[in-house]
Amino acid sequence: MTDKELIKKVHNGSSEALGMIADRYYDEVYRFCLYLTGQETDSYDITQEVFLRFIKYVDSYEYRNLKGYLLIIARNLCRDYFHHNKDWCSMEEALCPGTEDPHLGTLEDRMVLHQALQKLPVSQREIVILRIYEELKFHEIAAMLGCNLSTAKSRFRLGIRNLRKNLTLTEETDYEK
Repeated sequence: MTDKELIKKVHNGSSEALGMIADRYYDEVYRFCLYLTGQETDSYDITQEVFLRFIKYVDSYEYRNLKGYLLIIARNLCRDYFHHNKDWCSMEEALCPGTEDPHLGTLEDRMVLHQALQKLPVSQREIVILRIYEELKFHEIAAMLGCNLSTAKSRFRLGIRNLRKNLTLTEETDYEK
């Protein structure tokens, strides 16, 4: 069943369709929140809040890009999280061995990548995550973030360049030890 069909069912009062939407997009929204916040428990909470807000405002939602819409809600909630939360857990708590991600390898690899991602400005980090991990097209990212296409591409290029620089610095630091 397509997203558009699910939304029509939701507008007609189907709670089953809401469950299907949550099943379809929960993991992707969670992963996006985890990459932005770096906090496993907080990312679960934010993801739950994404779907609660979606349910609350579903009657005003007109179908365009459901995944993008959910990720916009997640992005806004993550920004609120950064604004209100100054005490973050350690990196080891955020990336415990139980969190397997098909995009990444070992715990050490995930920690290194997470540290490098966290050093990026939020505007670059969001676009890198949306493009690489969520596999969105640049025009979808630009529409989600409210910027033009060339800005999205430029931020992505800068983000990748800075990510490479951060990873290179990490490797050089490791070799010096």
